[in-house]
Amino acid sequence: MSERKPRQSNSSRTVAIAAVVLLIVIAIAGIVLAGRSGQETADAVPAAGSASATTPQAASAPTAANPNEVVFAAGSDKLPATAAASLARFAEAARGNANGVRLSARFLTGANKARDLDLAKTRTGAIHKVLAADGVAAEKMQVELVEMPAGSLSAADADRIDLTLR
Repeated sequence: MSERKPRQSNSSRTVAIAAVVLLIVIAIAGIVLAGRSGQETADAVPAAGSASATTPQAASAPTAANPNEVVFAAGSDKLPATAAASLARFAEAARGNANGVRLSARFLTGANKARDLDLAKTRTGAIHKVLAADGVAAEKMQVELVEMPAGSLSAADADRIDLTLR
């Protein structure tokens, strides 16, 4: 007369599986969040003498808080009046501790591609000229013109030139 004992569940195995699943979910979430924060700060440049990077601002003229972008008026290649002081601070940082400077402009593929490309070239040329006048060596500056698929670029981003220390 043997008594049958009820089958016991292996709770330690269940806990181990749950822990592995939890670690996988946390790792994936960490990778996704790191990718997002890397995109937000990829173009950010530390201010002169500062170790922290600034974050992108809304479309406006550059400010003391964000000297690493210049936002032009729509369709214009004239530097905003407030850009001079910001570019001077950026040039000081570039002269002090940078191997190079990247000027990045974006333009859309589409019917107005040639016009937008010319506008991007003219805008980066204007910034290049100001930085060179402020003592940044021309051979240290790189101009990057990025062609974006139609519809993938907001008007504010199309009017912005990003400045990056390398």
